[in-house]
Amino acid sequence: MGRKRETYEQFEQRAFDLPGLTRPAQRPTTMAEMGALHRALEPFIDLAHLRRCAAESVNVYQALRVDTPPKEVRALLHLITAVLQPIDREQIKSPRDIAGLLLVEMGHLDQEELRTVLLDTKNRVQDIVTVYRGSLHTSVVRIGEMYKDALKRNSAAIVLAHNHPSGDPTPSPEDVLMTREVVRAGELLDVAVLDHLVIGQGKWVSLRERGLGFSSA
Repeated sequence: MGRKRETYEQFEQRAFDLPGLTRPAQRPTTMAEMGALHRALEPFIDLAHLRRCAAESVNVYQALRVDTPPKEVRALLHLITAVLQPIDREQIKSPRDIAGLLLVEMGHLDQEELRTVLLDTKNRVQDIVTVYRGSLHTSVVRIGEMYKDALKRNSAAIVLAHNHPSGDPTPSPEDVLMTREVVRAGELLDVAVLDHLVIGQGKWVSLRERGLGFSSA
């Protein structure tokens, strides 16, 4: 009891800057440019299959249409594989960091999954655990399952995340109810629930940021 914890608010947001690096001015990518990129890749990569590979954590090279793609395509797949892997002991500073870890992988799953991100006292990732697969209802979700691995790892905090296969991350009333019950259990177990993210296709919602399921006190 009484372990020292750091919350989102105690972390200072920092820009991604490298010494000596001048970043060019950025502009939004147009739909025409995105379409051109898709058409350029289509002969070599099945893009729908690529999204499924990322969502199911399988080798993205399975999405290749040809045995010997150009080196630029191989480099692209290598980069995708690298950026999807969280680095050891990655530190979480905001809901955006959690979304960055999970959005690509979970945004295109065909069925619902509920995961817990386990964090130590400095909000460093200890593990990401899949707790449930299938339809998530408060009647079948056991709150104790959310904490089983966290207690084994002596985690200081967890973040919940689950996906909506419809692609729309709008929280449902059941999402809010489950969040409230998990937060209440965490208070008894001395494991903080920092957030609950609902993930859609390319979009996500933080229930804490919306004040849903978390006490305003």
